[in-house]
Amino acid sequence: MEKLKEFDIQIYKLSNKLHEYEFFVDNDFFSLFEGEIVESGRFSIKIELDKRENLIELNINFEGYLNLVCDRSLKDFEKPISLRKKLLYKYGEEEAELEDDVFVITKTTQSINPAHFIYETIALEVPLKKIHPDEELEDEESNEYIYIDDSLDSEEEENEEVDPRWEALKNLKNKN
Repeated sequence: MEKLKEFDIQIYKLSNKLHEYEFFVDNDFFSLFEGEIVESGRFSIKIELDKRENLIELNINFEGYLNLVCDRSLKDFEKPISLRKKLLYKYGEEEAELEDDVFVITKTTQSINPAHFIYETIALEVPLKKIHPDEELEDEESNEYIYIDDSLDSEEEENEEVDPRWEALKNLKNKN
């Protein structure tokens, strides 16, 4: 994990204000993580770090693409991704992960490393059904829903003559 050290942000030196960082991730970065969720792609990661007395807030912009293989045609294609995420580091007694995007660090913590968060965020953008853009229209057409208006059928039923025997029974029901 020596390669992930380039994502270390030395927070003990930082003053309480806004700081900016930029990282680039590619196939080498993705190969450092276990699993085959994300194998290749290229991203520019811009981080705005806002250090305050009681917390550190990171606003992370992801711009880039994933290289995917279509589940149908097995053609390679690039899926563009552009998103913005927020990551919080709060100060506390001991280090912990409160949520996926909220961590507790101690006042003596020297550096933070958002590399795992970056990987996980990109991995969550991989669709379950990978369809080449040329075939998406075809896929949408096969999933079209047909709207059937039942109100027309009920109007026709109302216009039909009702058997007088049933009408007499309805009157008995209404009297009670």
